[in-house]
Amino acid sequence: MKTTIETRATPVEESVETEKILLLTERSEPQNVVQSTIGWRQNCQKVKYKLVYNVKSIFSNPRWFLVFVLGRFNSIRKLYSLKSRFSSRPDRVSNKASLFDRVNSDRVVDTLKQDGIYTDFSLPQSILKDLLRRVKTENCFAGGHPDMGFNISEKDEVDRVYYRPFYVARYFNISSGWSEIIQLATDPKILEIADRYIGQPAKYTGASMFWTFPISGTSYDCDQQKFSYFHYDLDDFASLRFCFYLTDVDEESGPHLCIRGSHLKKSIFHVWNFFTRIQSSEELDKFYGTEKLVTLQGKCGTGFIEDTFCFHKGIPPKTKPRLFLQLHFAANNYGKTDYLDDRCCNNLRHFKQV
Repeated sequence: MKTTIETRATPVEESVETEKILLLTERSEPQNVVQSTIGWRQNCQKVKYKLVYNVKSIFSNPRWFLVFVLGRFNSIRKLYSLKSRFSSRPDRVSNKASLFDRVNSDRVVDTLKQDGIYTDFSLPQSILKDLLRRVKTENCFAGGHPDMGFNISEKDEVDRVYYRPFYVARYFNISSGWSEIIQLATDPKILEIADRYIGQPAKYTGASMFWTFPISGTSYDCDQQKFSYFHYDLDDFASLRFCFYLTDVDEESGPHLCIRGSHLKKSIFHVWNFFTRIQSSEELDKFYGTEKLVTLQGKCGTGFIEDTFCFHKGIPPKTKPRLFLQLHFAANNYGKTDYLDDRCCNNLRHFKQV
């Protein structure tokens, strides 16, 4: 019996709009005019989206909107740190053994305050093996879409079903359903470092664990490709992430890049642009110098800790996919789960069930 695979033509809205503009103009206008028209239209769409998103945030999440407006200013972040320091709260007490008992917390926190990144924090082999076994049995979700679940062994089949390749596939509900993630998120050493850096008992806001795949051109989930450009995050007035590679990562498989010290100093143009926090490599090289750039490569299990108020990005893999885990901590939990793992189980579907 012959099996036919149905292709699902559900194109990305922005790409469709671009193609419409191109079709309407390419026969009557020079190519440079066509590209200028497309660029202008796309920029207008981005500005419109950002305005609508920010206005909605004022009403739906006003506390986080304050972070969006004020959290980009170092003076405000320093005032918040000062407030936290004088609002003394009792330290956590834990009798639980740490997976990272050999890590010197003083050195980690001092390095983070100076550089915004600490690069010697790898996973123990025992929990690494458990995580890798779990990855083989659980579904990830193409483009972060809850109705596009698949096992990583089904990746080629998913690519045949959809008319464009995916750049990202995310795992959901790992903070509540995976014992390995729970063990990491509650590890005494991780909590101690997060508390001391943030200046108060840190709140675990969730995890993000995702594949990035080699692609050429624009992916089906082109909105996810923005993370391949230098940007800084506004998780809170103080926040920290614990990051781990779950595959070998070299220059061909999507290493993470960070600009040391950029959490302490930014150009006025980096701060006052409320429409985007993305900056070009050329602009950042001029402002910070190339010597500040850190490229993180390593074997499976390699880890690092980062204040993502630093400029950072993930390079798109060229030949091999990358699996990346982040544990997010912040002074407050604003319930923003766009790129975190918390999802309603009833909405999750395998792609063959749709």
